[in-house]
Amino acid sequence: MYSLLPLFSLIIPLSMGILHILLHPFWFLEPFFKKIGKIALLSGTGLTLITSLSMVPYVLDSEIRVLEVPQLSLYVDLRNIAGIVTVALIFFLTSIYNVKAEKEGRLKPTMYNFFLLLFLCCMLGLLLSHDLFGIYLFVELTVGVSVVLVAHNPSKLSTEAAFKYLIITAISALFVLLGTLIVFILAGNSDLFAIMNTPDIQTRLVENPHFLMLAVACFIVGLGADIGLVPFHGWLPDVFPGSTITINGFFCAEPIALILALYNLVYPFYVIYPSPVIIALMVGLGLISMLSGALLAYPQKNFYRMLAYCSIDEFGHSIFALGLLTSSISFVAGQYYLMNSALMKTGMILSLGSVFFTSGTGETELLGGLLGKMNKTALSYVICALSLTGVPPLGGFYAKLLLYNAAYEFLLPLGGIAGAVLILLLLVSISMISFIFLIRSFHRIFMGETTEKLETAKEVHITMWLPTVVLAAVAILFGLQPNILLSLIGVP
Repeated sequence: MYSLLPLFSLIIPLSMGILHILLHPFWFLEPFFKKIGKIALLSGTGLTLITSLSMVPYVLDSEIRVLEVPQLSLYVDLRNIAGIVTVALIFFLTSIYNVKAEKEGRLKPTMYNFFLLLFLCCMLGLLLSHDLFGIYLFVELTVGVSVVLVAHNPSKLSTEAAFKYLIITAISALFVLLGTLIVFILAGNSDLFAIMNTPDIQTRLVENPHFLMLAVACFIVGLGADIGLVPFHGWLPDVFPGSTITINGFFCAEPIALILALYNLVYPFYVIYPSPVIIALMVGLGLISMLSGALLAYPQKNFYRMLAYCSIDEFGHSIFALGLLTSSISFVAGQYYLMNSALMKTGMILSLGSVFFTSGTGETELLGGLLGKMNKTALSYVICALSLTGVPPLGGFYAKLLLYNAAYEFLLPLGGIAGAVLILLLLVSISMISFIFLIRSFHRIFMGETTEKLETAKEVHITMWLPTVVLAAVAILFGLQPNILLSLIGVP
């Protein structure tokens, strides 16, 4: 059904962001904007969330299913509505957290809000667009804005992290552009739906398998670097400790857009030319990222670096599941895992952000005994951490179950029961490593004796602990009623 709602979901944050930047030259308004800037950001993300939620009834209606603006190649259906709502929800909850958590950085309040709202617009654009050049544009805007937001933190570490991020993403942009140009030259069309549904275009692509495989490899390498998959992950462990505690919360939404964009770029060409090499690339990157992320997170003493490597582990799980392109449930498992892990990681990062806000340090050896002083933050952190590692009856348990089921279904015909069980044991072992270092971090930060520096520590403001409590409640809700999220995910 033709609808302007997908376009409105982009226009609302973009127009509010432009309004902020138009106010920037009026320096005499700066004291006034400092007072209302955070509420203005909250209003922008809130309206975007309302618009995103308003599309859900149409997508679930069996007579409609699809909302589209075909002239701009913008589509909303069960393949992306869960991602759209989750991104908008993360931004709204982090905007609440931002009210008290954000301190002044390099960006003035007007520019800070502009870049955040542009960031939201770009991620929604990535999820909505089904045009190769549109996806490329939104990818580059997303990572470009990310670099600026990393540099917002007035510290030397943020400058170094932003520079490293810029170099890696600049190189990755060339790969994505090369892949886009190869497909456009071969197909003569940039609309992914048209490419999938036009026999003449499919014939031209199949007749040039080497160029088609090169394009797919470029997409995987380019977006893999932007996501932070191993071996393109070098920037990620510096970005987390280098960014502000609030920016880290907003960044939790970024992998949803980038990972689903990668899937949207790879899946159509696998359907046209079902080479096992494509699956091997996706699944291989996923497995390497899983294992490397978990093993590198284990020895970390700074909780932000620990969460950075933990994020790489989680990205690997999602890429692994989505990369099982022949499995009928792989897309559902990958999306469910991606949404759950993004929400749980947001809860953990905001909880640890509150600890950093109170203590001024991210070193776990300098912390301890905060359970009685920050009980809401501690409870939120441990619930989200347990959900992330797949402990029942939380949402992460069902996410892991879907992923293991998809892996077993895919591997059984290839390697028999022995091969399938062996990979499942590897996946469970990786989850156990994650469970150990996350529970250990909870013990080091919130249990034990209180250090002298933290004697006067207390729970943060309600605007900071409320979003984390909501996310912990989501973990419980998804565990008890997984169909709430499953109803928003459809098989492509």
